[in-house]
Amino acid sequence: MLPVNRTNALLTILTQIKTLHHTQQVHAKIILHGLEQEVILGSSLTNSYIQSNRLDFATASFDQIPSCKKNRYSWNTILSGYSKSKNHVETLRLYNNMRKDCNGVDSFNLVFAIKACVGLGFLRSGVLVHGLAMKNGLERDDYVAPSLVEMYAELGGMGDARKVFDEMPVRSSVLWGVLMKGYLRYSGDCEVFRLFYLMREVGFGFDALTLICLVKACGNVCAGKEGKSVHGLSIRRGFIDQSGYLRASVIDMYVKCRLLDNAREMFETSVDKNVVMWTTLVSGFAKCERAVEAFDLFREMLGESVLPNQCTLAALLVSCSSLGSQRHGRSVHGYMIRNEIEMDAVNFTSFIDMYGRCGNIQMARKVFDVMPERNVISWSSMINAFGINGMLEEALDCFGEMKSRNLTPNSVTFVSVLSACSHSGNIKEGRKQFVSMTRDYGISPEEEHYACMVDLLGRAGEVEEAKSFIDNMPVKPMASAWGALLNACRIHKKVDLAEEIAEKLLSMGSNESSVYVLLSNIYADAGMWEMVNSVRRKMGIKGYTKPMGLSSIEVG
Repeated sequence: MLPVNRTNALLTILTQIKTLHHTQQVHAKIILHGLEQEVILGSSLTNSYIQSNRLDFATASFDQIPSCKKNRYSWNTILSGYSKSKNHVETLRLYNNMRKDCNGVDSFNLVFAIKACVGLGFLRSGVLVHGLAMKNGLERDDYVAPSLVEMYAELGGMGDARKVFDEMPVRSSVLWGVLMKGYLRYSGDCEVFRLFYLMREVGFGFDALTLICLVKACGNVCAGKEGKSVHGLSIRRGFIDQSGYLRASVIDMYVKCRLLDNAREMFETSVDKNVVMWTTLVSGFAKCERAVEAFDLFREMLGESVLPNQCTLAALLVSCSSLGSQRHGRSVHGYMIRNEIEMDAVNFTSFIDMYGRCGNIQMARKVFDVMPERNVISWSSMINAFGINGMLEEALDCFGEMKSRNLTPNSVTFVSVLSACSHSGNIKEGRKQFVSMTRDYGISPEEEHYACMVDLLGRAGEVEEAKSFIDNMPVKPMASAWGALLNACRIHKKVDLAEEIAEKLLSMGSNESSVYVLLSNIYADAGMWEMVNSVRRKMGIKGYTKPMGLSSIEVG
């Protein structure tokens, strides 16, 4: 027999039950006694259904409460359910209904609305919620203020995020990390470092999130020395062993800074080596032209029973291209087919590039033809494959076919076309395409386009015209253009001009070692052995060494 105070008894039961079945039994009792419209019982019942992950039942229970009886607690209960389920559209709809039916707002429903704005990317709606918080004197609330900082940081309003942050009386380590993450995404790495120094000035302790942001910033600007310091700090504070994401970020930072041995050492000490860590390391070795080690890592990865993903295999194809090893490339291609790994546009394009660089243009075309969808990058890669194999006519036919399919070429496409002209020595076609790029497609020439034109003119023996082309460029010539001209001087034995260009490159802070080596070769080709010895002495004084020349062929 039910107690006299049925409402209190049912409330007590609802706070104790844990299963959906028991909640439904109590719900039946509530309906039996005609209490489903009671706001206290209805809100408690709504919460019980939310805890059982039955939002549909929770909504039905909430809707049984008459609008005139619903209060902030009942509204916050249903809002919490939709917010928890990340149904942001419905959360905002309920929030707006609450404002019509219920006077005023509180910190809880404001936070739910702010989170919904973040989830939907609605910065303008978030600003309106912020204004309402200010109107009700809640903008510095312990729950509302952090949510506002996170909202602005997530949606790119870093000025407003910093303003709210600066007005907060108390700032948690998480909040510092959220702001730093926003700066990292929207405002550049310098702001991240400034915030880091400010944290040190005010004596605030660091957590894993702030260190992750710092490590990422160091990687983005290739600040290896600073990255090592942050790594050391994370070890001293004990975070490196607690956060797998921090360890992965440190490895990624070392890879971006080309400190591959440090990355490998960090990787070896990690216990939970996941596919992301393996892929980061494989990709790093591949991009730094340490292809053999990249493949060794891949074999080790398979030995550890870690399945590679599309990014891992795309990184391996970079190694195949740099090795010129079609055998390795075919093995990767076969692995993906045997294991039914679905290939995306990046993988298809990587295979086209790999086969093209290995000289198997037929296989590159076959991969291109079986692509389910071809984008501009895919077409550009196929054009480049024809071009680097000296097949200018086929490259231009491919370019024409691309345009006939109403695909607009971009700057990458024209690099491929101009490179094809350069490899074939066709100055007339190169000039035509260079003019067409701007005239017909509104693409302003970039460094690579200018370098292709200089290389085209230089290879064809028009060294003086190439020099004049650089002198008349509307932008300041970059090292790549001067480097192409210096290589043309080597081919055509233009010693005086080579000396002039070498001085320019050295003054620009270009790769001094390669400049000295190329200049030494130019002197050697001209039989100027005293100058060769002089350049080599300079290299010795500066500590430079001539890298070993390597070439590879595939037998069988």
